[in-house]
Amino acid sequence: MAAPAALLVDDLIGEILLRLPPDDPASLFRAALVCKPWRALLTDRAFLRRYRAFHRTPPVLGFLHDVHRSGGRVIPRFFPITEASPPPIPQPEPRCWTLDCRHGRVLLHSSATSDLIVWDPIAGGRQEIPQPVNQHEDYYEYFTAAVLCASDGCDDHHECRRGPFVVVFAGADIDDAYGDDGDGVTWATVYSSSTGAWSAEVSIHLGPILENREVIGRSLLAGDALYFTVEEGRRILKYDLSQHALSVIKPPPLHIGNMVLVTAEDGGLGAAGVKGYSLHLWSWRIGADSVGKWVSGRVVELDMMISIGIGDPTTKLNAVGFAEGADSIFINANDGIFTVEMKSGSVKKIGKRGDFSTVFPYMSFYTPDHAST
Repeated sequence: MAAPAALLVDDLIGEILLRLPPDDPASLFRAALVCKPWRALLTDRAFLRRYRAFHRTPPVLGFLHDVHRSGGRVIPRFFPITEASPPPIPQPEPRCWTLDCRHGRVLLHSSATSDLIVWDPIAGGRQEIPQPVNQHEDYYEYFTAAVLCASDGCDDHHECRRGPFVVVFAGADIDDAYGDDGDGVTWATVYSSSTGAWSAEVSIHLGPILENREVIGRSLLAGDALYFTVEEGRRILKYDLSQHALSVIKPPPLHIGNMVLVTAEDGGLGAAGVKGYSLHLWSWRIGADSVGKWVSGRVVELDMMISIGIGDPTTKLNAVGFAEGADSIFINANDGIFTVEMKSGSVKKIGKRGDFSTVFPYMSFYTPDHAST
């Protein structure tokens, strides 16, 4: 016996809604307003699991950037690149600066309390973590941190935002304020939300570290390791998540301060940087002799895709961020901020011109079930 026509129509509607693009979350919210049955479907957990599995990679909804105000104040701001309304993604709380974004979470540092804050902009969750101290029971002079999912067996990170997480904290004391010979020593420790405690520290001696605005910079998660830029890319610090060990990698021959760490084609460590009007991609390869080396990859000619004003001495192209999973490199130019897709080389303008030295892309599915959270 043939299925009733109404059921066939419902199935067809479900298949159509399943294919609404996640990088246009406003279309999901508009569809949820059509009628009660559509809203019930678009907020149904089983349907949303299918939706996320169908599209696989969460979209880049925007990026965070710390705006520097007078008096040394820093205010983190979220810059949307999609129409995610209603409701709009909230702005981060003031008196903080951004450390990381990953797996639907944002990691902030509070200048008021010196605590770390793990924040979920979509679901609204917020957890404060005490900042670790160094061997002298004092705060680190320079530091950064990364947040990542700690759910067992979680590979796509679609359903883990309320699950356990870890924060990897890396700190450095480059001044010999205590009369020690530990100049240039860098430490790492891991916070687990499951235990509510920091792990024992591991350390490495880097030698002299140049004091600039980014002693230890943003991170990249690749395989079982986190990588941090040191001294604006003069060195790369690796933290092995399984071995809990630190090591140092020399960077590829890219312009210092105009380089971001990226995911290579094989899923390992890569780097991207701008030379002139070209974006150069590199990957870190381990040879048969267990020795690593940088291998030059493709070159994307940006002057063919971005209005950059060739011949204008004020023209600047800076690599300022990378979206893990989406494989998108963020480039700040005179005419605005752009993304470059690593696989296709396609370029898209996502925002107006601004003083974006470092951006933190935020990726997440934004669906109508969060409208009331």
